[in-house]
Amino acid sequence: MSATSLVATPRLTVVFVTYNSGAVIARAVASVPDDCAVIIVDNASPEGTPWRESLSRPADVVPMGRNAGFGTACNAGARQAQTPYVMFLNPDAVLAGDAVDALFAAARAYGDDAILMPAIMGEDGRRMRKEGTIFDKVPRRARLNAQEIAGDYCTGFVHGAAFMVKRDAFLALGGFDEAIFLYHEDDDLSLRARARNMPIVVVTGARAVHAGGGSSTPSFAQTFAINRFKQQSERYVRDKYRRERSRTATALKLLAGCLLAGLLLDPHRVAVRAGKLRGLFDALPAPTGR
Repeated sequence: MSATSLVATPRLTVVFVTYNSGAVIARAVASVPDDCAVIIVDNASPEGTPWRESLSRPADVVPMGRNAGFGTACNAGARQAQTPYVMFLNPDAVLAGDAVDALFAAARAYGDDAILMPAIMGEDGRRMRKEGTIFDKVPRRARLNAQEIAGDYCTGFVHGAAFMVKRDAFLALGGFDEAIFLYHEDDDLSLRARARNMPIVVVTGARAVHAGGGSSTPSFAQTFAINRFKQQSERYVRDKYRRERSRTATALKLLAGCLLAGLLLDPHRVAVRAGKLRGLFDALPAPTGR
């Protein structure tokens, strides 16, 4: 059964990207309202997709055939969607019951070009917020606290964990940059959206709970790989927007961090810094147009 057979005319397609996400995907899919379609794009998970049998509702599963990266898989899901709107949701995130209704009310209020995010909450109830890209970070002390937020507000960053957008607007924007394998693809999307004056709006009446770090089965080896990807992606985005940093200075800082973590017998921090150090010297693709 396909996702679109659940309702005659779904109003929204929720796109998930999985990679060894069997521990969390069923719960995430169960949080999607019945009048929405679901597409799950699997990036050739080594553990396979045995979770398909545990889903509580129909979903179209799209096998990528290889681990193509987060953005490429998101784009594949958006291209397959048949609804006017798409929503990208991490497999370790769960939508509140009225979140989609609140997002559609915001779409009517703010127009077809708006990128709409629910308020993303951690499992401890704290807001997970990032107000700017890697080029214009807003320090925590400068951010509004929950008591100071009276309603929806514009922000400078599209959080890739959960956002809704008109499908045609997303594709016209170019979707995610497929040269970015993992991490900082949402920084790049934010910068391109802002260049086109597309509003990025946090809809406070919509909620999503994001576990964070639960999209794939954790392992120590993954720490090195994740931070390698982060460094590769940051270098790519900086090159794309001509905001490069000194590689020598960055390497010296990371090397010092590795040594200090080793002296403190902290293997996790060693893996973090070693991964970033390795990613600093990886070959990268030429940036695509902005």
